Amino acid sequence: MSAVLYDELVRVPQQRSMPASQFVVGGGGLLGRHVCEVLGGRLSERVRIDWPDHARAGEQLSSLGRFLAAQQGNWNLYWCAGLAVFHTGADQVERERRQLSRLLAGIGDGGGPSKGAIFFASSAGGAYAGSDTAPFTEFSPAVPVNPYGEAKLRLEEELSALARSRGLPAVAARITNLYGPGQNLTKNQGLVSAIVKAQLTGEPLPLRAPLETTRDYIYARDCARMAVAAVEAARVRTAGGDPYVCKIFASGRPFRIEGLLTMAERLFDRPVSIVHEDAPGAANVDLTAESRVWTDLGSSPFLGIEEGMRAVRADLRHRLALG
Repeated sequence: MSAVLYDELVRVPQQRSMPASQFVVGGGGLLGRHVCEVLGGRLSERVRIDWPDHARAGEQLSSLGRFLAAQQGNWNLYWCAGLAVFHTGADQVERERRQLSRLLAGIGDGGGPSKGAIFFASSAGGAYAGSDTAPFTEFSPAVPVNPYGEAKLRLEEELSALARSRGLPAVAARITNLYGPGQNLTKNQGLVSAIVKAQLTGEPLPLRAPLETTRDYIYARDCARMAVAAVEAARVRTAGGDPYVCKIFASGRPFRIEGLLTMAERLFDRPVSIVHEDAPGAANVDLTAESRVWTDLGSSPFLGIEEGMRAVRADLRHRLALG
């Protein structure tokens, strides 16, 4: 049976009163955790995969894909997994790319129309790092500068091919800079969390970008709400048309790094010392992005950066046992 391996990992209830079963891959990460919370009682399963064992993980994901393809009822899948960030090496990036590719191939093995819908957490930074003339939109040429961006775009292509061949609504979310409580401090990303951590501990902040670098910062909870809304919208808005949608997920409130540092100092009355590091293959200084697709999904008020910083600080004080 194609679903045997998957059923070893997650016990999927056989009866659900919901219109669509909801599955989240990467539910332990920053975005995935918030997607699970937004789904609440609608969540069918936070899928657990043996990520350190790459061969095993690939088998599990392929089996999961075939399991989903065989479902008779509607299902939604949120892909929020991955440890790779902008400067991650090519080998790790390629391993993670193959994992999602195995899942998509498993879904495609089902043949015929599908009752599923897919959300894929892609990257605005990966897509537009080498593009010209910010702010970038979904209609700007994507110009990646490293393996991370190239892998994200390749997966977008695989997702679009699957969506169109199976009539499966799919949303590729080019997310700007995600931040919020619970961010993985071991990953070389999350500037807001890194600034607040440096301020709390007094340790220097390693900085790979110039102070005038401008980015859009989106709070994880806001991004998760948009993800769920986008999947629900895709089922309705793509009916009878192209089932694949690429959308930028952004707050629309860009900040320079120097502005974030000044804000943190003003909010918490303590300066942040920085140490500049070289970063080969750096992205554009101005990497702001604005969505021109389904803009109504971002109509709810986004959490302001000051409130977001306070939430991150409260979380880090607890996690770092600073009282």
